[in-house]
Amino acid sequence: MYDKNLQRAIAYRVKAARTAKDWTQEQLSLALGLNDRQTISDIENGKRAIKSDELLKLSELLEKDIDFFINPFAITGEAQFSWRANPAITKNVLGAFELKTGLWIGLLRSLREQQNKKISVFKRSLPLSARSSFEDAQDCAEKLVDELKFGPIPAKNLHHIIQNELDIPVLFFEFLENKNKQDATISGATCHLEEMNVILINRNEPETRRNYDLAHELFHALTWDSLKPEYQEILNKNKRTEQLADNFAAALLMPRISLNKFIDSKKQNNIAHLCEVAAKLQVSPEALAWRLFNLNKISFDTQNSLKLKKQEPQKTAIPKLFSDNFVKMLHNALENGYLSARKASKTIGLELNQISEIFSQYQLTTPFEL
Repeated sequence: MYDKNLQRAIAYRVKAARTAKDWTQEQLSLALGLNDRQTISDIENGKRAIKSDELLKLSELLEKDIDFFINPFAITGEAQFSWRANPAITKNVLGAFELKTGLWIGLLRSLREQQNKKISVFKRSLPLSARSSFEDAQDCAEKLVDELKFGPIPAKNLHHIIQNELDIPVLFFEFLENKNKQDATISGATCHLEEMNVILINRNEPETRRNYDLAHELFHALTWDSLKPEYQEILNKNKRTEQLADNFAAALLMPRISLNKFIDSKKQNNIAHLCEVAAKLQVSPEALAWRLFNLNKISFDTQNSLKLKKQEPQKTAIPKLFSDNFVKMLHNALENGYLSARKASKTIGLELNQISEIFSQYQLTTPFEL
């Protein structure tokens, strides 16, 4: 009934749905009228295909519709997420948003496969562990800046290098729930799959925040196997892995070579000058204050004064929804009939006219009739 890939996907989703309902394999086996727990174990391990009547009954028992199990773009059960979210975001809200963005990532994976995007057997990763020091994390960041030629203002090239040099897709999203509560937001996330990592960034965050989140999530993408992050990283909570990520992000966006280039040694404690440097590096004054103080380049009083300074509003464009790579692959799939417009609309969660508008923003024609 199913090909091997779908059988494997269903296996993940059966286990995810059973776990979400807090059932044991024995309980599910009994409810399905099967002889023993081993049958459920074989289904969840992908060793045994599930029969049509079993799938229908599973759908009822686990309170999931059939599409949950057979949607080719769903990644429930196989993907692992780490979210940067405020405590005001409830698990239900976060779970619903994860399902939504998970479909984008599943579609992205499918589009990459259609275009024969080869996955390297050698994953790029950082040589860091729980025993690593903050200086180790900073050193890795500075070496990455040098090796991949980020330039004197790393934030300018960060998105491009992550996508095209490191082959880690980045998707910009909008989070509209609780829009009247400024403290209830999702800043970003890393999604880990066996064949790739994907970074998600809230496009409506201030530019300096987006840059920091992108650098922070890059750390998780490059250290997932050795330093797996928490599912929900509560903003402003200190965890060892997050502290390492913060040190990495700071050094990536503000490497010493850039600080030496832009900071006038005669104005090292001049707040106005340091604010100008922060703006040039596209980081917040607070982030620069933290970085400089930890490098013993400014005094404690200067750090405190700089931290209190607000970033001047930057006249920079908000990133377009998703990313250029994703939208171009989607356009190609629609144009060549690999994907129907109706399926794309359902998967992305946008009306056809909204998808057409996105294509227009990326200077692409609409490959379907409205």
